Formats: sequence, structure tokens, C-alpha cells
Amino acid sequence: MAQQAIYPGIEKELGGKAYVIPPLSLGQVRRLQNQLEKWTGAVDDKSVAVCIETVHAALSRNYPDVTVEQVEEWLDLGNMVELMQAVMDVSGMLRKAEEEKKAQAGMSTGTSSSAT
Repeated sequence: MAQQAIYPGIEKELGGKAYVIPPLSLGQVRRLQNQLEKWTGAVDDKSVAVCIETVHAALSRNYPDVTVEQVEEWLDLGNMVELMQAVMDVSGMLRKAEEEKKAQAGMSTGTSSSAT
């Protein structure tokens, strides 16, 4: 069972303990926006840094004593993408991106009728 969380979110086990990862606050989204745009999900310096910073920011809402160093230890190649997706999904950003992709796909595959 996760420690008492102030903000609801997705529960994940990190370092042998359950934590509730809440959505980013609007202020956090604003401050991290330029970094979030660099996220590719690949194992490169930029994506790794964005993941650590974003997961730490989300966790800090419920667990202000969690350090960046702890997050660096908890994140690994096996959970990096999963945790980033959890943060982005509860923030609504992942769902919005998926909806935009579907809308664009619908526009490009739409049919048009022409009078003959």
C-alpha cells in the first residue's frame, strides 16, 4: 500500500515501496514544457534527463522529500518508458497526443465525394 498521497495518480513500486505518481501540476508542465518536447523514449542523454526530471517533479507533489538521486536509482531501462507514460497519461498529455494522431489520421484517410 502506498504512503498517504495528497494527489491521486497511478500507483507504482519504486525502490521496494509503493508510490502514487500524480499528474504534473500546470506550473510544472509550464516549467518543463521545453524539456518534455525533447522526450523520444530512446535511451539517449536528453530522454533520460527528461524522464528523471519529469518523474521527480510528479513524485515531489506527493513526496516532497524524494530526491533526484533516489529517482535516478529507481528508474532503469525496464521501467523508464512505463513511468514516463504514467506521468504523461495522468497529466492528460499522452491521451491528448493520441487523440490528435487519430484526428490527423482521420483527415488523411477521409473520403471525399465528387459530383459526376
